[in-house]
Amino acid sequence: MTIVDMHRGRAVPETARRHYTPAIYGSLLVTTLIAVQWRYDAVPELIALSLVASVGVFWLTHVWSAVMDRRVRGPVGSHEALGLAAAEVSMLSAVVVPGLVLGLWRTASLSVDTAIGMALVVSIAQLFLWGLAVGRAAHTGWFRAVLVGLVDCAMGVAIVIFKVLVIH
Repeated sequence: MTIVDMHRGRAVPETARRHYTPAIYGSLLVTTLIAVQWRYDAVPELIALSLVASVGVFWLTHVWSAVMDRRVRGPVGSHEALGLAAAEVSMLSAVVVPGLVLGLWRTASLSVDTAIGMALVVSIAQLFLWGLAVGRAAHTGWFRAVLVGLVDCAMGVAIVIFKVLVIH
């Protein structure tokens, strides 16, 4: 049963509920990867490539973990394994917009710092939007939904602050 359906009093099977974890995790991962790679000699295209490779590897590890967890209860067929992979695929979506900003920065005539800064802002905005989606699913009112979005966004900002404090 989803949080929305529990809150609204409807029963929905566990298999029908949407999992926000991979998307939020992916957005936090992308935010972290952009923040730690932003330095004076950064190459935006290489950051974009590292985002694709890193998030891809993390996605594969999540899929593998899900398959192994399921195997505890018995054999896992290829159809079910693909279903588990599909359930984690929203993690990969976190790379799309920041990756495009980083990959197309020359086309848009942006400076390196502007491109990386925009990619970071976009990834933090994604965190807010995922938090807003979760907030709307969990609560009927917009106030709490926006609050959840702001908390999710604050986690992204905290990552950036932590990077500045630790690495610089």
